[in-house]
Amino acid sequence: MRAEVIMPKVDMDQETGTLVEWLKKEGEEVKKGEPLFVILTSKATIEIEAPESGILRGVRAKKDDVIPVTEIIAYIVSPDEKFEATVEKTSQVVIPTEKTGSTTVKPPVEMPAVPAMVAGGNLQVRATPLARAIAREKGLDLASILGRGPRGRIYKADVLSAVEKGLGTSTAKPASISGQAVNVPAMQIPLPNARIRERIPMKGIRTVIAQRMSYSWNSIPHIYESVNVDMEEVVRLREQVNPAIQDRTGLKVSYTAILALVVSRLLPKHPFLNSSFTGEEVIQWADINLGIATSLEDYLIVPVVRSAQEMNLEGIVREMNRLLDAARSKKMEPADMSGSTFTITNLGMFGIESFTAIINPPETAILAVGKMIDTPVALDGQVVIKPMMNLTIAVDHRVNDGARAAKFLTELKSMLENPYLLI
Repeated sequence: MRAEVIMPKVDMDQETGTLVEWLKKEGEEVKKGEPLFVILTSKATIEIEAPESGILRGVRAKKDDVIPVTEIIAYIVSPDEKFEATVEKTSQVVIPTEKTGSTTVKPPVEMPAVPAMVAGGNLQVRATPLARAIAREKGLDLASILGRGPRGRIYKADVLSAVEKGLGTSTAKPASISGQAVNVPAMQIPLPNARIRERIPMKGIRTVIAQRMSYSWNSIPHIYESVNVDMEEVVRLREQVNPAIQDRTGLKVSYTAILALVVSRLLPKHPFLNSSFTGEEVIQWADINLGIATSLEDYLIVPVVRSAQEMNLEGIVREMNRLLDAARSKKMEPADMSGSTFTITNLGMFGIESFTAIINPPETAILAVGKMIDTPVALDGQVVIKPMMNLTIAVDHRVNDGARAAKFLTELKSMLENPYLLI
């Protein structure tokens, strides 16, 4: 018996995974279903279980290696089976270099970089958004890179391989946005003449976050709209429901959970905000899958409350707590991290009064939530103190105009100031 241990694909848009650590050593016995190694994806740190019982052999990936999904990184063999080390030469692993933090791809066969041609001789380049973003950043011509995916689709690893080999470089190549060429000159910013405290290589999830946010900011035309909300009735509602829910679940009701409930009831009336844009069409989603941006250690994850429109407040509280516990214990499932259709990000607990957020592609909107602040407000000719909260929505202007965002915020404000309308 010989079972392959591969870099798993835990979400639809994952191309690579970073090996964080092995939980078993070469030659050590493992049991099916027990944690074998830990990986880092663009969304979370996850423990991966052993696919079979046996002896761990042929370990060929080490800590901080960035590995394409489905690539073999080790084997599990029977205790009495003789293992031949020659099998280690068959796979392809992306390994960061220690000096620069860049990556080197070791392909089993060298292939010429031949661009795919379509009928009529026109050049057609198929590439993932992440691959396009990296190529644009590195000044590479995608047409000169060989893609390993279906129909020549170019992945991140293909671009990184071209970078290492010095293929396809171009200077200030125009980036195409909606069919129009935009010149983006290459820039080299000199470092300051100052003492270096520390050099921290960009790797793992920080690299992926940087690439995804750069892609969103450079590709999606954002527009922002804000509103201040009187949270007095929400505070009163929370005081009323929190004791009962805490008695049943042992969990406190957060303001983020109440916001998630209200947003989940409101989004079905605003389908363009609960949608994705493919470049050719807008897909409106029937389910409200809320991404809840969560700060964890030194990085950000976005666990997903799926089908939130079908949950009551207690259900949302339970699910948010389950997702947070799973993230902390590195036991998140693929469904816990993918498929969000709208994101809520709350920095109020850090004292931030208001801020603007970057859309999490392929979504078309994100809601930024600020701190609740006791604020003097004019009411019926008098000045009263109200707990005010700033909400700022960012929307993809290719899909949504200002009026759509304004209507959503206006209705959201109304529902938060009159939360009993949910009953």
